[in-house]
Amino acid sequence: MPTAAAVTYEWSRAFEAQPNSPQLARLHTRTRVTMAHWRGNHEAAAVVAGVLTANAVIHATPGPLGDRLSIGLRLAITETGELLIDVSDPLPAFPDFAAAADGSRGRGLGQVARLGCRLSWFLTADSDRKVVRASMSPGPVPA
Repeated sequence: MPTAAAVTYEWSRAFEAQPNSPQLARLHTRTRVTMAHWRGNHEAAAVVAGVLTANAVIHATPGPLGDRLSIGLRLAITETGELLIDVSDPLPAFPDFAAAADGSRGRGLGQVARLGCRLSWFLTADSDRKVVRASMSPGPVPA
Protein backbone atom coordinates (compact mmCIF):
# COMPACT_ATOMS: atom_id res chain seq x y z
CA MET A 1 0.00 0.00 0.00
CA PRO A 2 1.81 3.12 -1.18
CA THR A 3 1.94 6.25 0.91
CA ALA A 4 1.01 9.64 -0.56
CA ALA A 5 4.02 11.45 0.94
CA ALA A 6 7.58 10.78 -0.16
CA VAL A 7 9.72 8.67 2.17
CA THR A 8 12.74 10.51 3.60
CA TYR A 9 14.08 7.73 5.85
CA GLU A 10 13.82 3.97 5.54
CA TRP A 11 15.24 0.97 7.39
CA SER A 12 14.36 -2.72 7.31
CA ARG A 13 15.41 -6.01 8.81
CA ALA A 14 14.25 -9.62 8.81
CA PHE A 15 13.97 -11.75 11.95
CA GLU A 16 13.39 -15.44 12.43
CA ALA A 17 9.95 -15.98 13.95
CA GLN A 18 10.91 -16.80 17.50
CA PRO A 19 9.90 -15.70 21.01
CA ASN A 20 12.48 -12.88 21.26
CA SER A 21 11.51 -11.30 17.90
CA PRO A 22 9.10 -8.74 19.46
CA GLN A 23 11.82 -7.61 21.88
CA LEU A 24 14.27 -7.19 18.98
CA ALA A 25 11.66 -5.23 17.03
CA ARG A 26 11.12 -2.87 19.98
CA LEU A 27 14.87 -2.37 20.45
CA HIS A 28 15.55 -1.69 16.77
CA THR A 29 12.56 0.62 16.45
CA ARG A 30 13.51 2.69 19.49
CA THR A 31 17.08 2.98 18.19
CA ARG A 32 16.17 3.80 14.58
CA VAL A 33 13.51 6.44 15.30
CA THR A 34 15.96 8.11 17.71
CA MET A 35 18.75 8.08 15.12
CA ALA A 36 16.35 9.47 12.50
CA HIS A 37 15.23 12.29 14.85
CA TRP A 38 11.58 11.37 14.42
CA ARG A 39 9.40 13.91 16.26
CA GLY A 40 6.88 11.38 17.56
CA ASN A 41 6.66 9.25 20.69
CA HIS A 42 9.57 6.80 20.44
CA GLU A 43 8.34 4.51 23.20
CA ALA A 44 4.88 4.20 21.62
CA ALA A 45 6.52 3.39 18.27
CA ALA A 46 8.59 0.66 19.94
CA VAL A 47 5.46 -0.80 21.57
CA VAL A 48 3.64 -0.81 18.22
CA ALA A 49 6.52 -2.59 16.46
CA GLY A 50 6.66 -5.16 19.25
CA VAL A 51 2.92 -5.85 19.16
CA LEU A 52 2.83 -6.20 15.37
CA THR A 53 5.86 -8.50 15.46
CA ALA A 54 4.36 -10.60 18.27
CA ASN A 55 1.16 -10.99 16.23
CA ALA A 56 3.18 -12.13 13.22
CA VAL A 57 5.13 -14.66 15.29
CA ILE A 58 1.96 -16.02 16.93
CA HIS A 59 -0.32 -16.15 13.89
CA ALA A 60 2.03 -17.12 11.05
CA THR A 61 2.26 -20.89 11.07
CA PRO A 62 5.51 -22.84 10.65
CA GLY A 63 6.49 -23.95 7.19
CA PRO A 64 5.62 -27.42 5.86
CA LEU A 65 8.89 -28.87 7.15
CA GLY A 66 8.73 -27.04 10.47
CA ASP A 67 11.29 -24.51 9.25
CA ARG A 68 11.56 -21.16 10.98
CA LEU A 69 9.71 -18.36 9.24
CA SER A 70 10.96 -14.90 8.47
CA ILE A 71 9.27 -11.82 9.93
CA GLY A 72 10.08 -8.52 8.25
CA LEU A 73 10.21 -5.13 9.98
CA ARG A 74 10.33 -1.93 7.93
CA LEU A 75 10.37 1.58 9.35
CA ALA A 76 9.85 4.58 7.10
CA ILE A 77 9.43 8.27 7.84
CA THR A 78 7.66 10.41 5.28
CA GLU A 79 8.32 14.04 4.40
CA THR A 80 5.24 14.92 6.49
CA GLY A 81 6.79 13.28 9.56
CA GLU A 82 4.54 10.22 9.57
CA LEU A 83 6.14 6.98 10.77
CA LEU A 84 5.17 3.82 8.89
CA ILE A 85 5.77 0.58 10.76
CA ASP A 86 5.39 -2.39 8.43
CA VAL A 87 5.60 -5.97 9.71
CA SER A 88 5.44 -8.76 7.15
CA ASP A 89 4.95 -12.49 7.50
CA PRO A 90 4.54 -15.41 5.09
CA LEU A 91 0.80 -15.91 5.69
CA PRO A 92 -0.91 -14.04 2.82
CA ALA A 93 -4.31 -13.64 4.48
CA PHE A 94 -5.84 -11.68 7.34
CA PRO A 95 -9.32 -12.96 8.19
CA ASP A 96 -11.44 -10.49 10.18
CA PHE A 97 -8.91 -7.66 9.96
CA ALA A 98 -11.57 -5.05 10.78
CA ALA A 99 -12.55 -6.89 13.97
CA ALA A 100 -8.91 -7.26 14.99
CA ALA A 101 -8.17 -3.59 14.26
CA ASP A 102 -11.07 -2.32 16.36
CA GLY A 103 -10.15 -4.62 19.26
CA SER A 104 -13.23 -6.84 19.14
CA ARG A 105 -11.12 -9.84 18.05
CA GLY A 106 -7.91 -10.18 20.05
CA ARG A 107 -6.06 -7.46 21.91
CA GLY A 108 -2.93 -6.59 19.92
CA LEU A 109 -4.23 -4.46 17.07
CA GLY A 110 -6.76 -2.79 19.37
CA GLN A 111 -3.86 -1.72 21.58
CA VAL A 112 -2.03 -0.36 18.53
CA ALA A 113 -5.13 1.60 17.46
CA ARG A 114 -5.49 3.07 20.97
CA LEU A 115 -1.96 4.45 20.59
CA GLY A 116 -3.29 6.60 17.73
CA CYS A 117 -2.18 4.45 14.81
CA ARG A 118 -4.07 4.00 11.57
CA LEU A 119 -3.97 0.33 10.66
CA SER A 120 -4.04 -1.37 7.28
CA TRP A 121 -2.83 -4.54 5.66
CA PHE A 122 -1.89 -5.52 2.12
CA LEU A 123 -0.04 -8.17 0.15
CA THR A 124 3.47 -7.71 -1.20
CA ALA A 125 3.83 -7.20 -4.96
CA ASP A 126 4.37 -10.94 -5.51
CA SER A 127 1.38 -11.71 -3.22
CA ASP A 128 3.31 -14.23 -1.14
CA ARG A 129 3.54 -12.18 2.07
CA LYS A 130 1.16 -10.09 4.14
CA VAL A 131 2.17 -6.69 5.48
CA VAL A 132 0.43 -5.09 8.45
CA ARG A 133 1.04 -1.33 8.56
CA ALA A 134 0.67 1.03 11.48
CA SER A 135 0.89 4.71 10.54
CA MET A 136 1.84 7.07 13.36
CA SER A 137 1.76 10.85 13.26
CA PRO A 138 4.41 12.84 15.09
CA GLY A 139 3.38 14.44 18.35
CA PRO A 140 1.79 13.17 21.54
CA VAL A 141 0.08 9.80 21.78
CA PRO A 142 -3.57 9.71 22.96
CA ALA A 143 -3.94 8.86 26.64
